Amino acid sequence: MTWRVEFTRQAEKDIERLSTKDQRRILEFLHQRVSEHPNPKALAKRLTATKQEAWRFRVGDYRIIAQFEDSRFVVLVVEVGNRREVYR
Repeated sequence: MTWRVEFTRQAEKDIERLSTKDQRRILEFLHQRVSEHPNPKALAKRLTATKQEAWRFRVGDYRIIAQFEDSRFVVLVVEVGNRREVYR
C-alpha cells in the first residue's frame, strides 16, 4: 500500500524558500522513501512536546514535521525547516 503525501500551505511556502538542491532532496525523500514504505511511522520519530500527534523526519540538517491520517493513508506535511528553527 502506498501512502499519499500532502502539504499544508505553510509547508509549501517553507519548501519554496529552500535552495533547489534542498528542495529536490526533501521531495525525493518524501516521494521515494516515505510514500513507498508500508509503515512510514517506522521512518519517523514522534514529537512529545506538542499537543497534536506530530512526527518528524530527518533529512540532513532539515526536519519535516508531519501528521499521519491512517484511515486515508495520508502523510500530511505541516512544516519544513532547518533543525535550529523548526521546533520553535
